[in-house]
Amino acid sequence: MSVNVNRSVSDQFYRYKMPRLIAKVEGKGNGIKTVIVNMVDVAKALNRPPTYPTKFFGCELGAQTQFDAKNDRYIVNGSHEANKLQDMLDGFIRKFVLLTSDMERQCRT
Repeated sequence: MSVNVNRSVSDQFYRYKMPRLIAKVEGKGNGIKTVIVNMVDVAKALNRPPTYPTKFFGCELGAQTQFDAKNDRYIVNGSHEANKLQDMLDGFIRKFVLLTSDMERQCRT
């Protein structure tokens, strides 16, 4: 399912769409980690490298991140819900993707 890049716009025919973030928690105990399954697709929709939003999550959560570009695995240490990460992704989009002068119409490239 796709969501608007700028989620404050509720238009279902909005021009800029991205896939909803999918997070999978792996491991248990001290080695628990969250794998962002579709980070490559999300980053491609935002026209950014997948490491940028993943590293942003790590900074916001105070957690370590790991990247395995060959296998398309982007990992944030700890257990994190997809909804929480999606809200953080909105913050990343506001800061680094959308233009501040015209947030509804254009994206930075």
